[in-house]
Amino acid sequence: QITSSSMSIRGRKFIDFLRYNVPFLSGSTSAPIHKTSYWDAIYKDSFLFEWGVQPKILADELMGMQKGPTCVLGAGTSVLGSELAQRGFKPLVQCDFSPEIVKKREKEDVPFKLADATKTEDLKSLLAFLEVKQFQNIVDKGLIDGLYLGGETSSLLISDVISSCSHVLTPNTGTLSFVSFSPPKHMVPLLGKNAPLAFKIDCREIADPPIYLYEMRVREEKRRRTVHQKHQDKTRKRNQ
Repeated sequence: QITSSSMSIRGRKFIDFLRYNVPFLSGSTSAPIHKTSYWDAIYKDSFLFEWGVQPKILADELMGMQKGPTCVLGAGTSVLGSELAQRGFKPLVQCDFSPEIVKKREKEDVPFKLADATKTEDLKSLLAFLEVKQFQNIVDKGLIDGLYLGGETSSLLISDVISSCSHVLTPNTGTLSFVSFSPPKHMVPLLGKNAPLAFKIDCREIADPPIYLYEMRVREEKRRRTVHQKHQDKTRKRNQ
């Protein structure tokens, strides 16, 4: 299971060391955190859980971003969406892939919808719900960092999340922000080999001891080139 040690700076340093120095021990938790059923079972018990950093602290750190349509990924039981809405990030929608938590939170003032962040079509459905063309901001306080903890299987899904977000963010100014206990030298390689091409990636420490805030802005020209290259690769394979 995910324990308090995996949510601490000291515990994360140990996990990072194992991942990059002892590959066969790279899975830091045996919990299938990439599966809906795992979270549905957890959310059946009512509790409030905030991953990594308190919502008010993160919301304050994000105040420098351009306001506009905003999505909170993997919202779970977090109140981050409410904190952002109070600070003017509107229209705003929260989402999670667990039907259990969506059922519990769907009647809240801040919209809460069912969506899997690894699927572009799911994120596009949230745009349709808000009646906007693209998101200015996508904020994630625990999804990507949680997938990182799940070992190789769930870590592979991180690039899917990044890819999905790139298709629904405003070109050049749209920002995907997420927090992690792991520094860039460990986290950036897992964002996907095309992420540095499609995004400008910045990182800064927002707490002491450090919690890292990653801010990824879409590069429209690079994104188009990356998508075009993927299409060419698929065509080449079919013709071989």
